[in-house]
Amino acid sequence: MQRFWWTADPAAEVRTRLIAELDGVAIAYVMARHAAWKDGVRRFGSIRIVLHPDHWTVSRHQHLIEIAESWLKSEGCETVVAMVGEKLENELRVFDARGCREVRRGRQWELDLIANRDRLLAGAELSRKRMVEQGVRILTLDKDADPNRLADLYEVWDAAEHDIPSTVPIPVTPYDEWYHLWFENPGVCSDRLWIAREGDAIVGLSAIEYPPVRGFPWTAFTGTSPAVRGRGIARALKYETIAQAIGLGSERVRTQNDGENAPILHLNAEMGYMPIDPVLELHRELSE
Repeated sequence: MQRFWWTADPAAEVRTRLIAELDGVAIAYVMARHAAWKDGVRRFGSIRIVLHPDHWTVSRHQHLIEIAESWLKSEGCETVVAMVGEKLENELRVFDARGCREVRRGRQWELDLIANRDRLLAGAELSRKRMVEQGVRILTLDKDADPNRLADLYEVWDAAEHDIPSTVPIPVTPYDEWYHLWFENPGVCSDRLWIAREGDAIVGLSAIEYPPVRGFPWTAFTGTSPAVRGRGIARALKYETIAQAIGLGSERVRTQNDGENAPILHLNAEMGYMPIDPVLELHRELSE
C-alpha cells in the first residue's frame, strides 16, 4: 500500500521528497507539495514531516519544517498546510511555536465489527428493504454490466468529492488519475466496491480499502449524487460495505471524515463507530 500511494501523486502536482539517513538507515522524511497555481486562487502548499522517535528533538523537527517551508516559499506558496495527529503533542508544540493555527479537524473513527455484529447486520437488512421500496438497486461494481459504468461512476465520485467541506481547494482529478487511484490500487477490488443505481443512473458509491498485507481496513469513500441525498442511499451503501467486511472476517474498520461533514458523522455515530485520535489541519502564512 505504501508503494502504491507513493506512485499515486497527481501528474499536475509539484512536489519534493527528502530522506535523512544515519549510518545508512533512514531516520527522517520531509515532503512538500502543491497543486498547479491558478491566477486569483490562494496558493496552498502541504508539508509532511516524520522523524524517528529515537532521534527526535525540537531543533531537528524545526529544521525539517524549515526545509519544507523554504522549498514551498521558493515555489511561490502563500499558505503552508500540515496534517498532524492530535496525540503527537511534541510535534504540535513545535508547529504552535511557529505560529501554525488549527483551521480544520479530521475525525477518525473505529468500528468494532465483532461487538456490533448483530446490530450492523440488522441495519444492513433494513437499508436493503428501504432501497427496494424506493426502486434503488445496491450491487457491487463487478456485477454491473453497463459498458459506461466507469465513466458514470467517475462523474458521481467527482461531484461527491467536491462537496466535502474543505478550506484548501480540491482540484479536479482527471479520469486517468482517478482510474489509477481506484482500479490499480491493491486495496480496492471491484467486488468490494458498492454502487447504487436508480434507473439507468449510478447515484452513489462506497468502498472499503483492504490492505493486502497488514493494517486496518479503511473506508476509502462514500458519496452520492446531490440530487438523491436525504433518502438513505449513502447509509445503505455503507451498511453493505460493513456487512461484507463482517463476512470477510474483518474485526474492525476505520474511517476518517472532515469534522464539519455533519451527515456522515451522524451516520458513523448511528452505526457504532467510536472516535479515535483526530488529525488537525494546521495553517501558517509564509508572509508572517
